[in-house]
Order: sequence, then C-alpha cells, then structure tokens
Amino acid sequence: MHTRVSEELDEALQEAARRLRVPVSNLVRNVLEDVFDAVEAVTENVGELVEDVVEEAHDFGRRFERRWRRRTEAARGRVQDVPPRPEPPPAPEPPRGPEPREFADVSAWQPVVLNAARSCSGCGRQMRRGDPAYLGLGSPSGAGPVICEPCLDREGD
Repeated sequence: MHTRVSEELDEALQEAARRLRVPVSNLVRNVLEDVFDAVEAVTENVGELVEDVVEEAHDFGRRFERRWRRRTEAARGRVQDVPPRPEPPPAPEPPRGPEPREFADVSAWQPVVLNAARSCSGCGRQMRRGDPAYLGLGSPSGAGPVICEPCLDREGD
C-alpha cells in the first residue's frame, strides 16, 4: 500500500519504528489493525449500550404505568360523593317604583336629547342633561310630558 503522508508524520513514524526496532510498514500495519480493533470494539459497545438504554426505558415505562394505575385506583377509592350545592335563593326583585302613568292625551312621542336634568313623567326616574328622552305631543296643557325609554316601551304594551 502506498500513501502520501506529511513530512512530520513520516518523521514521527520512522522515529517510532526505530525505537520499537520494527520496519515502518510493520508499524503502520500494527497501528491500523489496532485502530480497527478498537473501532470495532467501540461500535459493538455502543450498539450494546443503545440496546441497554432502550430496554431500561421500556422497563421504566412499564414501572411508571403500573405505579400510575395503582395511584389512580387508590385515588378513585378515596373519592367521596359530594352532595350538590343547594341552589341559591332567587335574588329579590328590586323595589318597584310607582306604576307608570297613562298619557291618554298624548298623540305621539318625539325622541329628544335633554338640555337640562328632568324627572321622567312616567316613573319619576331622574334623567340628566344629554340623556335620550321622549316628549309627548298633542297635550292640551302646552308643554308635553317627558318620559324615559323604559316608560316608552311600557306605553306601547
């Protein structure tokens, strides 16, 4: 076998062969055989190591699954039936204000935006400036009543 090697490697091989009192070709052959034997041993060991790790992982998985099942079954045994919570009593209805007034003399309701605070003529609720409201039209007294939207909805019933 002929191969080219660097000058430094050639000098190192010749020096090692001289110290061991063997020809350089025998030294190279022995080194290559030893390297291949070492690689083969490492490869076999790595293969066995991987197999061992896989087997250990499977064993761990089986042990973990058995332990998990035992604990799950034990926890199920400790679970007690909890009676359902009683339903909370219904919230009391808010106090009702006075019954809304009837506006028989109003022929129409005009939507308006309040310019000043007013009380709803229907239920007495306080409305602020800028609130939407409804002005009653057709009232013989002149200025018609002003009502809030919930009262308008009740008027339509």
